[in-house]
Order: sequence, then structure tokens, then C-alpha cells
Amino acid sequence: MRELHSFSDEKLARRFVNVLQSRKMPAHVDQENDQWVLWIENDDHRVTARELLATFQSDPDSAEFSEAEKTVRELEKAAQQASKARQRLNIDIRDRWRGAWWKTCPATILMIMFSMLVVGVCTNWKSDRKVMGVIPTTCNDETSVLRNALFIQAPVYFLPAPDGDVALFEPPSLMKTIRKGQIWRFVTPIFLHFHFLHILFNMMWLRDLGSRVEFMRGTRRFLLLVIIIAAVSNVAQFLWAGHYGLPFASEAARFGGMSGVVFGLIGYTWMKGKTQPHHGLGMSPDQIVWSIFWMLLCIGGGFGNVANTVHVVGFLTGIVLGVRQAFWKRFADIMRPADDESLV
Repeated sequence: MRELHSFSDEKLARRFVNVLQSRKMPAHVDQENDQWVLWIENDDHRVTARELLATFQSDPDSAEFSEAEKTVRELEKAAQQASKARQRLNIDIRDRWRGAWWKTCPATILMIMFSMLVVGVCTNWKSDRKVMGVIPTTCNDETSVLRNALFIQAPVYFLPAPDGDVALFEPPSLMKTIRKGQIWRFVTPIFLHFHFLHILFNMMWLRDLGSRVEFMRGTRRFLLLVIIIAAVSNVAQFLWAGHYGLPFASEAARFGGMSGVVFGLIGYTWMKGKTQPHHGLGMSPDQIVWSIFWMLLCIGGGFGNVANTVHVVGFLTGIVLGVRQAFWKRFADIMRPADDESLV
């Protein structure tokens, strides 16, 4: 560090410091009696700084030097914003590692809580209906406003029956749902579960996979992932059941469950581990084999009437989303001109 010059005017001294800093030459000023001493911090800048000083002394009020003050203020503001951003990031990371669910995986836990709330509110607990004669049914209140607001298509009529009214649906039509502005219905069937094992296994998988993905990838990215998987798989199930899967197309909307999202998270986590392991996600080969075996068992009818299209499409959607970033990076590397590669 070397003394460069002494100013009798503080304003000029500080202006010249700004000029130097705007040109990436660190400097500072100290008061000594009635003088303001300017110090250059890097000896390599001394010659350039002296040449600039001569120009500055000839016309310190020129537009060039006045603009330097504005440049330095902008640089200081940007540095302050960057410092605040780093501080917020440090706080966020520290809070996430403390382990409280509202810091680590709030969306996952809220999804579980809402799914359980739906079961509690939309179930006729007096009903003695059971799945396979053993498992008590849930979300079986055909007239429940909440339940019918979560189906991908709203029921239009309730048919009186000895054990309670039965909700009837129109033939499947995505456009009717869109025209009514009820876009949420493409996602909300994930919160409907129709017996105890249905919600138990889905919530166990969601708690394990969802919390892991949300923790590593962030809540906003996790929610977007869930919305995309849910919407794509639910629409696919709706269209398939309406055109191919059911003898009564009007019943195509009568499905629900988190399993499409769960299979999507399985596919996403699997591909992230294969293509971008630095994100901290992955699935063991045994888990993948068992997941695919479970899917095939459902397709084969091992668990009765199951929305298999949701499972398959959700799984494939998760795979595509998991491999997307690595694919585009590889594509960009292939498309980069040879001249660019030589500069790397």
C-alpha cells in the first residue's frame, strides 16, 4: 500500500477514490490534520493511478469522473444485495438442517394432513361397505361437497339408492372442466383415497420420498413437480378410462389417490440419482425392482379395480422430469461449436 496524493478538499479526495474503485483499483482516504491522504492499496496500480490523477486534477468536475461516483454507488448497492442474499441463504440452510418439518418439508406434511382431512370429512363412518370384504372404505360419502369438488369432473346427478344416494357423472370431457374454470380438478384427485390401506401406503411413500425430494430440491420446485405429475397422470387416467378402460364411460372421473405422484417421485428420484447424483437423490436397484413389480401386480388385477394409467403415466412423467436437465445439458454440449470447446 502506497500514499498516492494529499488533498486539501475532502470532497475531491473521496471523489477520486470513487474514480479509482470504479476502475477496479482499490483505494481509501485517511484524514491527517487538515489534509486528506489517499492511499493506493496495490502497488501495481500506482503508475496508472498517477496518470489518472493528473487528468482528474485538470478537470475534477468532468462528466467522466462524476459518472464514476454513480458507478461506485451501484457497485456498493449490488454488493449489499449479494451479502443479504448470502445471509438469507445461510439462514435458510441452517433452519432446514434443524429438522423441524415446517422448515424441512412443509409441503409434504401439509399434503399428508390434507389427505387425511379429506378422508375424515368425506367418509360415511356408518357405512359397512368393505373392499374385498375386509378393508373398510373411505371417501364413500357420495353427497360430500368436498369429495365431489376434488374429482377431476364434477358429478351432475345423485341417484337415490337403498344405502344412500349415488353420484353420477356425465361422459368425460376435459373442455367442460376447463370452461367452468375448475382447473384445480386436474390435480386434486390425488387427495382422495378409498380405503384404509390405500391412504396408509400412499402416505408412507409420500412421507419418505416427498420429504427427501423437498429437502434436497426445495419446496417450490417440489410443489411444481407434484403438480405436473398429478395433472399429467390424472388427465391420462381420465381419458383412458373414458375411452378404453370402463364399460360405463360416465364413471371415468371416479378415481383418486396419491399413488400417481408417488410413482412419479420414484421415477424422478431414480433418474436424478442416475444422471445428477450431486443433487443427493437416488433409488437403490432393489427399490426400483419392487416398485415396478408392485405396478405390474396392480395392472394384473392383484388389488382389484386400480387406476393403473395413473401409476404408469406418473412413473414415466417422473422419469422424464428427472432426466430433463441432464438431457438438455448433454444436448447443449453437442450443439456447442467446436471453437467454443477449444476455449474451455
